[in-house]
Amino acid sequence: AILAQEKPAWCPSGLHGQKVSQATRTMAGPSGTSSRSSRSSRSSGSSRNGRMSLRSAFRPQALLFLATWAQLPWHSLAAPNDSEVNFSPVNKFWWALVTDVGLAPSARVRMEVKTEFPVNNTYLVMLSRNQREEWRSLPVLTPEQTGFLVSFWRSDLGSGVMADFQVKAPRSDRYDIGVLNVEGQLLKLNVELSIVNPGGEHLPLQEIGLAHVLFACSVLFLVSSAVLVLTLLIVPGRGWTALHLLIVIVWLLKSLVLLLEWHDKVQVSRYGSDTVIGALGWQLLDKAQEIMELMMFLLLALGWKYLRGSLNITEIRFAVGVSVISFYLGVFEVACTTQEMCSGYQLSRYILHSLCYLVIIVAMNFNLQMLHSQLMDAPASIQAGKLYRMHSAYKAFRWIFLSFIVAPTVEIFLRLSVIPWDGLWAVVLITELQTWATYAVAAYFFRPDASLAVFELTRDAVSDDDTEVPGGGIAAAAAAA
Repeated sequence: AILAQEKPAWCPSGLHGQKVSQATRTMAGPSGTSSRSSRSSRSSGSSRNGRMSLRSAFRPQALLFLATWAQLPWHSLAAPNDSEVNFSPVNKFWWALVTDVGLAPSARVRMEVKTEFPVNNTYLVMLSRNQREEWRSLPVLTPEQTGFLVSFWRSDLGSGVMADFQVKAPRSDRYDIGVLNVEGQLLKLNVELSIVNPGGEHLPLQEIGLAHVLFACSVLFLVSSAVLVLTLLIVPGRGWTALHLLIVIVWLLKSLVLLLEWHDKVQVSRYGSDTVIGALGWQLLDKAQEIMELMMFLLLALGWKYLRGSLNITEIRFAVGVSVISFYLGVFEVACTTQEMCSGYQLSRYILHSLCYLVIIVAMNFNLQMLHSQLMDAPASIQAGKLYRMHSAYKAFRWIFLSFIVAPTVEIFLRLSVIPWDGLWAVVLITELQTWATYAVAAYFFRPDASLAVFELTRDAVSDDDTEVPGGGIAAAAAAA
């Protein structure tokens, strides 16, 4: 059975500021399918010396976090995110129930819409991709025009609609299902919706094959983190620090996020529904992994455990503050119920991360310039060898971080211009491989290692010169050589 419940939501502009009821659906049983949300998608010393403990650094941010924790919309976490029916309007006459659902020919669509009171001139409409673009191309959609617009399927809402039909189309396409409210009337609906592709596949067409990619990438990150740990523990003469432990944690969290998302896709594909933990667990963990990833780049740029042993008070407070606020916004982004709220939290989080990116760039270039200045005055010694390796690491880190920043733009370009709409698995594969390459190169250049071999030879030559040769004289020295 597919259950429906009502949640109040403010009416969009054009309906005179009245309140309407937003229908939400909870999928259960093999007959249901889910329309996946696009939000997905892919944390000691004395203050007198300029240092502070982590406890004192966490205190103000922790109080802020605990004070607002109880205000989170936990009631919206009672059902999976993808069970929500999105009523964000294209204009004041159109509310989309599901958008961009990939359907193959002969896919089955079942809909049951109940209204609490009869309405006139209101329709339940299903649009193909091209038809949706034609509707959006109109500068203004008037009630007189709606009767002449072409749609794939439509039915008069009236007192309710019950429909069960197969998609008869020459090729696979993306579809939108929504309510066309010509007169802008007050509506209160209960919506039950089931969309199943041929073969009993409950996932949209563009997400078929995505589960295999997620599982393979999860295994890749897990194996890579295991190799890194074994390298740090087995190879002698390479002392690892807390920085390398942080890199391992980032890899492990990434593997766990992909594994949970894979399980969620498999659950939806088989049964058309997912659990609360399955739908929300990987999204919350993904926000935490993004924060750990950001902190890894920040601490690398600041030179923590690489150029210096500890951070000062300001740096610790900044890192902790960014982490707490980012997680706070991430939880709200996962728990939000409307597209407008989600966009607001997402934009706030992007602005916060962009500020952190700016700090990373400034700190990285400062340390690079500092190492260059020290190398200019350093004699040939073991310490100079360490400086050369650090300088090379930060030169590589500039390109690593540049690729990290440019990656979302490349992903959007591939999604919109290169890879077809039903090749989402290829986009995810390229994105995850790029992320893996970024982690791997960063771990390689910031690995614990000895000085360069040429400086070891310099040390041996200096030791030979200081050794007294028996017999004295040039001949004795030549004989000893």
